Amino acid sequence: MAFQLIFHRIVSSSGGIDPGYADEAERHSQGTGGGFVAVGAGMDIDAAISEPLVKLIAFHNAFNRNIKVSFGSLEMLSGVSAADRSAGLIALPTGTEPWGRETRWRNLDQPVKEAAGFLAEMGLARATASFEDYLTGAKAEFDRVGLVPAQSKRSGTSAMHGFDAIVGIKASSIADLARMATFFGVARNCVVHRANRASGELAALCAEPAFLETLARWPKRVGKWKLSLPSIREGHVVDWRPRHAIMASDVYYRCATTIDRVLVQKMGAPGLVRMAAHWCFFADSPAPCPAKLNPETMVRSQLVGRYLVRATSLAGTVASLRSSGQWDAARAAFERRYPNGPETSLATRRRARRSGRAR
Repeated sequence: MAFQLIFHRIVSSSGGIDPGYADEAERHSQGTGGGFVAVGAGMDIDAAISEPLVKLIAFHNAFNRNIKVSFGSLEMLSGVSAADRSAGLIALPTGTEPWGRETRWRNLDQPVKEAAGFLAEMGLARATASFEDYLTGAKAEFDRVGLVPAQSKRSGTSAMHGFDAIVGIKASSIADLARMATFFGVARNCVVHRANRASGELAALCAEPAFLETLARWPKRVGKWKLSLPSIREGHVVDWRPRHAIMASDVYYRCATTIDRVLVQKMGAPGLVRMAAHWCFFADSPAPCPAKLNPETMVRSQLVGRYLVRATSLAGTVASLRSSGQWDAARAAFERRYPNGPETSLATRRRARRSGRAR
C-alpha cells in the first residue's frame, strides 16, 4: 500500500527542489519591489502539505520498500535453504558485523519464519512511532503559527492524541480511521511492552463488530486477496506478518493526511510561509534546500517544491515574511549561513571562474 506523491518537475527524489530550479530563479529573479502586495495574495494552498507530513511520507515510502526488500530476501533465502539442504550446513555471510566470517545453519525454515515475524513486529513499532512523530510536529506547527484550539484535547480520539479535536475535526467523521489507528496502537504496545503477547484490550478490539465492519470495507488494491488479521487471543503471542506492518503504515498515512488537510487550511498561506522560513533558517536541523540564492528565493522554493503551494511569487513571499516579523531575521540568518553569497550551482560556478582568473 505504498503511496508516492507525484510532485511538480522541480521536486527531486530527496524531497527538495531540483538544483536547476535554483539557477532558473537566479536568472529570472526581478527583486521584490513594486508596491504593496497583500500577505499570501494569490497563493494556492489547496494541495499544500506541512513539513511533518513531508517527513511522514518519506518514511512511509521507505518503510514499504524496506519491508518488502527484507521479506523478499528472507523468502529467497528460504528457497535456497530448501534447495541446498542435502548439501549439509548452510553458510550465511556476516558482512562487516563481528560474528566471524560466516554463520552456519543446518535448517533455515524456522529461523526464516521467525525472522519474518520479527520484521513485522519491528514494523508495527516503527509505523506507530512515525505517526506519533507526525503528531508532535503538527502540534508544533499549530503552536508556532499561534492558532487557537477548536476544541479541548479531551474531546478528541486517543488514537490521534486528541489533536483531531484541537484542529476541529469531528470524531464521527473519522470513526473508521480512529478505530484502525487505535487497534494498531494497542498492537504496538503489546509488541513493545508485552513481548508481543496479546492484551485483553487487543483481543476485545479485534472482536468488536464495528471493527470487523471497518476492516471489511477498508480500501485495498484490486486483487483476489482480502484484508485479514492473525488469530489474537489474550496472553498468546500474535503471529504478525509483514503485510500487517504495511497495513499499519497505511492506516497512519491516512490519519496524517486527513489531519494535515485541516491543519494546512487553518495555517493559511501566511502560516505556511512562516513554516517554510522556520525550516529554512531557524530549525535545529533545517530542511534541505538547494535554492540558496537569497532568503526570499529559498522560502519560495520550499513552498513550491517541498510544500506544494502553487501560484507563489517572490513579492508575496517577502510580504508574508515582513508581516510575520521574520524578514529581517531571515536575511540575517541567510548571511550567517552563506557568508560568501548565494550557494546555487550557477553562483558557485561563477565564483569558481572568478577564482580561476584571479590566479
